[in-house]
Amino acid sequence: MLKAKLSKLAQRTAGSDRLMRMGDMLREERGAAAIEFAFIVPFMCFLYFGLIDVTGLISLNRRVVSSASTMADLVGQQKANTFQSVINDQYNAVYVIMQPVTAANVRIEVYDYRKVSGTITQIWKTGNGQGPSCGSAPDTSTMASLMTAGNDLIVARACTTYTPTVVSFLGVNILGSTSFNIRQAISVRPRSTLTLNCYATTVAAGTMCS
Repeated sequence: MLKAKLSKLAQRTAGSDRLMRMGDMLREERGAAAIEFAFIVPFMCFLYFGLIDVTGLISLNRRVVSSASTMADLVGQQKANTFQSVINDQYNAVYVIMQPVTAANVRIEVYDYRKVSGTITQIWKTGNGQGPSCGSAPDTSTMASLMTAGNDLIVARACTTYTPTVVSFLGVNILGSTSFNIRQAISVRPRSTLTLNCYATTVAAGTMCS
């Protein structure tokens, strides 16, 4: 009889020990899971917002390229002469392409180059005067192969800035800047004429776009 009672007591004690060990294991697993979660979440957030930024950057770059190409094409279609008022209207086409980027954050520049006595010379330039700087004037050293004597070359540039989402939680110290300039230049020849002059008001006034 005593042996039976002792056996039952031993079984109960063993069962309690197993339950305690299981409880300890569950607490250890929960603690490990919390540590793993703390390590994984920052990486997952970086990956998520990084993919958003990469997609946004690719999309914006395509719009910038399309804007420069459209501007160059519109100016190149003009016959013999164009005017500042006409180019001002053509800027609107770029603003539509660049949406949802506001016009205030888009810079458009148009240059006209011509060989004068064998030297590539800037004849006129114009721009919308908005948005970030596109940098110095286009490099003429690479234009020689694109030009012939008496045939102008039109260079249109579109520039804007892109602010990555990850800057908001990684900070400037990680990426080095809060925003990045995106720019594109497209060169074309006038379609309907060899040379293309741009006048501020009228041909008679003689003031070139500048």
